[in-house]
Amino acid sequence: RLALGNYDVDFDGGEFLETSELAGTLNYAAGELSKLDTMQKELIANISHDLRTPLTMISGYSEVMRDIPGEMTPENIQVIIDETARLSSLVSDMLDLSRITGGQRKLNKTIFSITECVSTTLERYNHLKERDGYQFIFDCNENYYVEADEILILQVIYNLINNAVNYAGDDKTVTVEIAEKNGVCRLSVKDNGEGIPPEKLPLIWDRYYKASDFHRRAIKGTGLGLSIVKNALILHGAPFGVTSTLGCGSTFWFELKIDRK
Repeated sequence: RLALGNYDVDFDGGEFLETSELAGTLNYAAGELSKLDTMQKELIANISHDLRTPLTMISGYSEVMRDIPGEMTPENIQVIIDETARLSSLVSDMLDLSRITGGQRKLNKTIFSITECVSTTLERYNHLKERDGYQFIFDCNENYYVEADEILILQVIYNLINNAVNYAGDDKTVTVEIAEKNGVCRLSVKDNGEGIPPEKLPLIWDRYYKASDFHRRAIKGTGLGLSIVKNALILHGAPFGVTSTLGCGSTFWFELKIDRK
């Protein structure tokens, strides 16, 4: 019954110790398989939602431009370009996550400036500052160098900032800080949003986990960002975590050893 996908099955071990322990193990396995099955269904539903939305907009705007005179405008074409980029980003994130979790992505470590990585990444948000009034604060007093996979660390930084943008509070402020302690630099990304309940903090790193029952469309990113962050940092053996207070926002952080060569 369990092999056929009936995760509600209850194993009774009887009076013998061996069969009782086996029943307990099987019941635990059934519970974990049930959780995994639920997460897989939510993942498919959420990806389908995020694929359908840009496809619907691309199709709708294309039909308007085809059928209505005068609608072949730069603004309409830009919507199609933006939605195509969103689709491409989703597919890329899914491939990246698959490679990292599947062990196909190997580290290519070099020595580089993590300070410059943040500065370069923040430049990608200039249009959000100009168009939507977001503020990005970068607090760092030194040019820190680390030895890591630069491409993966760039992805980590980009996804953490994306997450902060998506959950920023009314002030639309995102703060990035790099601080040193005992030869280690800690990079923190803070938002002033609604925060995360304590019981949900361990779950937010799961792919497409929803902090609420409502799956909203991300302002930036694809919804896979924190899972990519988690797996990329595990691959590096780097400490990471999050602190959050309801109504006051969240701070995501990770640490890398400083290279002073």
